[in-house]
Amino acid sequence: MRYMLFALALLIAFSLSRRPAAAEDVPGVTEDRILVGMTNDLTGPLAFIGQQTSAGARLYLQHVNEQGGIHGRRIELLVEDDGYQPARTIAAFRKLLDRNRVFCFAGNMGSSTTMATLPLVARERVPVVMPLNYNSRMSTPYKRYIFAMDPSYPIQSWIILKYIAEVEKAESPRLAVIYQDDDYGRDGLQGLRGAASHYGIPIVSEESYKRGAVDFSTQVLNMKQEDPTHVILWTVNREGAAVMREARQAGWQPQFVGSLAAAGDKTLDLAGDAAEGYLALGVVDLWSDEEKVVQYRDLREKEAGGVQSLSHAGGFGMAQVLVEGLRRAGRELTREKLVEALETLNEWHGSLLPPVTYSPEQHGGQRTAAFMMVADLERKAMVRISDWVHYERLEQVAHPDSI
Repeated sequence: MRYMLFALALLIAFSLSRRPAAAEDVPGVTEDRILVGMTNDLTGPLAFIGQQTSAGARLYLQHVNEQGGIHGRRIELLVEDDGYQPARTIAAFRKLLDRNRVFCFAGNMGSSTTMATLPLVARERVPVVMPLNYNSRMSTPYKRYIFAMDPSYPIQSWIILKYIAEVEKAESPRLAVIYQDDDYGRDGLQGLRGAASHYGIPIVSEESYKRGAVDFSTQVLNMKQEDPTHVILWTVNREGAAVMREARQAGWQPQFVGSLAAAGDKTLDLAGDAAEGYLALGVVDLWSDEEKVVQYRDLREKEAGGVQSLSHAGGFGMAQVLVEGLRRAGRELTREKLVEALETLNEWHGSLLPPVTYSPEQHGGQRTAAFMMVADLERKAMVRISDWVHYERLEQVAHPDSI
């Protein structure tokens, strides 16, 4: 009898070990909820962007939850403020991971800030979906748990130069560039140098500044002395606006062209009349009549009176990609299943963002396009003025031993 009871106990234990893990065994997943983390700047120099992107993500997740969630689970977004400081980002990331036990991260903002968390991502094997960081090192070499956004900073530079050379067909262009002296700005500068060499366009001035700088008089004077036709802004909103204001005060009006990070409507608010004629890259056309854009505007109207914001739309689009990955991963959700589900996206058009493609060999950053926008001071908005400008020259290379 004792032997039979012992054998029965072994059989039960073996059967339990063969069962799929319960939802409670997966961090951040319960029977009716999925916890998603985000590190963002809510109080620092990029607070406007951080507040808008997190609000955009919440708007779409609220819409999904009102429709019943994903596979019967509501999605809850927990946002931690990092003030755009890498040390605080690491602390915020650890809090969300260890104390809140989030399932995954989405929309983490900033180059140096999100780059600082890469060792933690690798060690904890936690997916990070579309961090708001286009740094090329987010996708190259291949990182299993990072699903990057397109286009990467170097490719943005190539698209800007392609627009100047092939669309605008500028005569004898001469470039100056001002860049933030960190992972963000240096990555864009690297791409600009390569693109300028390819198109035979001279870079006559390269000026840098430290994150948080407020005085750009020296940089503007140095660039003005070299008489460039175009000034490329590898800045963020506040600093880009300050450069344009300083140039206007100096009686100098070159053609300013901004990266995606310098393209937000906040740049126009801060620059005022100095932003007249300002060009910048875009990936979301808020004035489009596409059904998905109309849906976004309708939801936005209910939330905040229809105020348009590229940052808000970017957060909304990021959340759409996250939700699609969760939907494809199924009810028996694990982190590895989310990774595998996202890798099935192929030219997926379901978000406000450009078509999304991931695979087991590449997680974004390479297949890309953008369009050019111009400042409309009357609307106080950036308005699309070109077709998509494509760039598909680089190839993603998988490195299985990397993250």
